Amino acid sequence: MGYASEHGIKALCFDIDGTFYPKRDMLLRLGIASALHLPFALRYNAMRQRIRKEVGFTEGDCSSLEELQEKESGLMYPGRDASYFISKEERIFRRPWERLFSTIRPFDGLRETLEKAKGEGYILAALSDFPIGTKLIALGIEDLIDWAASTEDFGALKPSVRPFRMMLEALGVRPEEALYTGDSRSKDVDGAANAHMHTALIARRGEVYNKAGIVFSSWAEFGNLVL
Repeated sequence: MGYASEHGIKALCFDIDGTFYPKRDMLLRLGIASALHLPFALRYNAMRQRIRKEVGFTEGDCSSLEELQEKESGLMYPGRDASYFISKEERIFRRPWERLFSTIRPFDGLRETLEKAKGEGYILAALSDFPIGTKLIALGIEDLIDWAASTEDFGALKPSVRPFRMMLEALGVRPEEALYTGDSRSKDVDGAANAHMHTALIARRGEVYNKAGIVFSSWAEFGNLVL
């Protein structure tokens, strides 16, 4: 009997970037996408970190993508219309990232493990800080995921409780009936734990994080521990 059945879990929920595929691949593509716009990229990263710090684990003051973009725009370009920021973000990050992502490859054993979970009747969901776009298609798992969204859709960034709460409501499960898996201690594990969910951390072999219910280093190991 695995962790999921032992704890009455109905939904297996996942981060995407760094969880379904290596984080170094994400960082490489982000670097390529932003190489010609380094000042914007540095300011953008600092702005997102500021929002995470200010909101923390709370609900925050935004409830939609539009409200979040207004806030982001105000932090980066005070006094300008938000359309200026939105167009730059789209041109510099979102469109190039979408093209570059088509070449990414998932971790070994990912699809097989998700297929097993699906066959055992678990709800499968994905919640990422970054736009979903065609990521699940490129990773070859779109047909297995029942629900997917970006935290931005709810006006927040992890570890804010808002996107976790909205995900649970959409799935129709209680927090204690869901396991959230990610690669970030602060954003994924701590964020989901604050929302009273079970948690799992994908990390290098031998790493320990006591706040996570499970720590694993491969998707085959995840399957053995959880299913």
